[in-house]
Amino acid sequence: MDVSSTSETPSSPAPGRRRRRAGRGKGEILRAAADVIAERGAEATRFIDVSEASGVPVSTLQYYFGNRVDLLHAAFDHVASKELEAMTEALRDSGDPWEQLRRLLGIGVAQGDQADPVWRTWVEYWRAAMRDDELCEGARTVYRRWRGLVEQVVRAGIESGRFRSDVDPALAAFQLTALADGIAVSIVLQDPFLTGGGNAPVEIVIDVAARLLDVTR
Repeated sequence: MDVSSTSETPSSPAPGRRRRRAGRGKGEILRAAADVIAERGAEATRFIDVSEASGVPVSTLQYYFGNRVDLLHAAFDHVASKELEAMTEALRDSGDPWEQLRRLLGIGVAQGDQADPVWRTWVEYWRAAMRDDELCEGARTVYRRWRGLVEQVVRAGIESGRFRSDVDPALAAFQLTALADGIAVSIVLQDPFLTGGGNAPVEIVIDVAARLLDVTR
């Protein structure tokens, strides 16, 4: 994928408005950038598009991120980091491995109205990572952490007797995370098989997890 920087001329907002917009945090800017990537695709995302979506001048975006490539990298890193943070937090709320796994899969699959834009961003991340060594290594790190959290919960479930004892935790983690990502194809293509509202994809994945681990739902 060609993510080379492009030359863009920022508009000139009123001085007071410039100061107010420039005060927005990087997290808000990167969330807006991720939304633009989901809508336009990474290749078509420009500074001016993120500026319009975030309300931050192009000059400020260039100051923060340097060039378009760095902005894209930062946006992908932000999306992955926030998702991993949510997963880690989910493990603190319950001591029951099955409930923890349900929460992890719910976050990993994404639910409701957010499922489509979230997965569109991830699809763009994967596409970019195929041709960008730095992004590829970052994505591998994300997946190692994602699978590690699932493996941790599966192992705890086996040790507590909640899950079947003959399951390989590492293999089960790989299978479940691969399934969670695989269902993204049907989500972004709006597959009519996924009826039953925005929670249908995660319910499919949870059903498979219950069968794999021999859990009565």
